[in-house]
Amino acid sequence: GNMKKLNLLFLILISATVLLAQESIAISLKVNGDVNLTRAEKISSLQTGYELFSKDLLESNEDSFAALKFIDGSTIVKLFPRSILEIFAVAEKGKLNKRSKLDLGELWSRVDPGSGDFEIETPTTVVSVKGTQFLLEVDKDGATTLYTVTGKVEMKNKTDEQVVLVNEGEKAYSTGTGLIEVSPYELEEIEENIEDIIEKTQTLEIKLENAEGEEKTIFIELE
Repeated sequence: GNMKKLNLLFLILISATVLLAQESIAISLKVNGDVNLTRAEKISSLQTGYELFSKDLLESNEDSFAALKFIDGSTIVKLFPRSILEIFAVAEKGKLNKRSKLDLGELWSRVDPGSGDFEIETPTTVVSVKGTQFLLEVDKDGATTLYTVTGKVEMKNKTDEQVVLVNEGEKAYSTGTGLIEVSPYELEEIEENIEDIIEKTQTLEIKLENAEGEEKTIFIELE
């Protein structure tokens, strides 16, 4: 009968929704200015409160930035102006392993300990994070600078697999060939950059709309 058909259709719809829901890996907490989102070769303008999916490519223009939070709640990423980031994550053994790619520009991130892998690939290096705050910069030649703000971050050269551990208060610089240079830095060196962006995103207001068109607003405090 028809009823059976309807039920089946309903079930298919539900499972499709669940599948879709599983695929989103992050949400855009705050978007300022003009940030392009490329998904499956279609370009749109990223807005606050968007769901993000694996392989989404974000490109921030002049004076624009985006703050993202991965859906496991563990990681916040702020993408600075004139930066290009491809986000990627896969759920394994109940944890979300996050592997993103910073092609150009700068990002700041805070990662909670014990929350699945968090790796960022640059043209020259792979940076692995276990639970820390750090700032990462990639220049137009692909050279990478990492500033560890708290905790420890591991940096690996892609060409020769050289690995260094970069502790709190240290920065590492790699052109991709030759030794990774590690040296201490003063917080003042990066403060101007990060404070401006962090100030603007202390409290995030997200408006969510459900299928019935009801809006609710949630506030997220950034520590």
